[in-house]
Amino acid sequence: MKLIAVHITTSSGPVILLNIYRPGSERPTSLFFDELSAALESVMINACPVLVGGDFNIHVQDDKDPHARRLNQLIKSFDMMQHVHGPTHRAGQTLDLVLKFSACQLQSVTAAPPGVISDHSLVDCLKLCQSDGCAAGEKSTAVDYVAY
Repeated sequence: MKLIAVHITTSSGPVILLNIYRPGSERPTSLFFDELSAALESVMINACPVLVGGDFNIHVQDDKDPHARRLNQLIKSFDMMQHVHGPTHRAGQTLDLVLKFSACQLQSVTAAPPGVISDHSLVDCLKLCQSDGCAAGEKSTAVDYVAY
C-alpha cells in the first residue's frame, strides 16, 4: 500500500487528507488491511476532519468478494462511511473510494465518467467539516469534467 497524508490549514480550520493506493496487480493481503487499520488509527485521534480517498483496487460493489467484505467491515469498525457509489473504472467496478469518519459531514461526492482523464474516474468532493457545521458563507462549484 502506498499512502500520503497531508495536513491542510483552511479558513474553516485544519483538514487531514489521507490518500491510499493499493496496486491492482496484487491481491489484497492481510498486511494491506493491517496497514490501513494502523493508518486510520493514527489519524482518527486528530481533532479535525479527516478525508480518506484513493484507488483501493477492491471491488467494493461486489458483496460476494471476500476482500470487499473485509474492507467494508474495516470501514464500519472505524465508524466511517464510504461515499462513492457507482463505477469509477472503465470496466464498471467501484475501485476509487472516499471515506470519512461519522463525526464529519461531506456534502457532495461525484465521480466523472471513467476514461476522461484516465481509466479511473476523477472523484470530486465538496465541503468537509465537523458535524457542528461548516464556516458560514462557504461556496462550492461543480466542474463539468466531460466538457473540461
